[in-house]
Amino acid sequence: MANTDDTSKTQSQLEQAIETERARLLQVHSVLHCLYEVLLYAEGEETTTYAEAAHLAAMLIDDVVGQLDPVRLRPMIAAIQRSSRLEGRYAPPEPQSLTSGSKDNDNAVKEPGLPSPYYH
Repeated sequence: MANTDDTSKTQSQLEQAIETERARLLQVHSVLHCLYEVLLYAEGEETTTYAEAAHLAAMLIDDVVGQLDPVRLRPMIAAIQRSSRLEGRYAPPEPQSLTSGSKDNDNAVKEPGLPSPYYH
């Protein structure tokens, strides 16, 4: 059960970190959009070129923000969570000492810590 709690906590932290960075990217997008508008109507020979560069940067950021949308990421996060649960289910048991277990068939070849169902 602790593994599930750790996975949920990690998932929540990941989602929170993504959302925080997404919000920051949206702020940068807004600044670049304002810069685009100012440069587009400013006087000067190269202001239009700078405005287009700011606009391109804003559009690239907008694409990244879209890729980081929680609705888009949730299926990927759920798949990772399912995978970690499966790995936990099939993880090898805790190693036990070689001296533990039954005394019968001491000469039998066995995995350490795994009692054989065939030797009683």
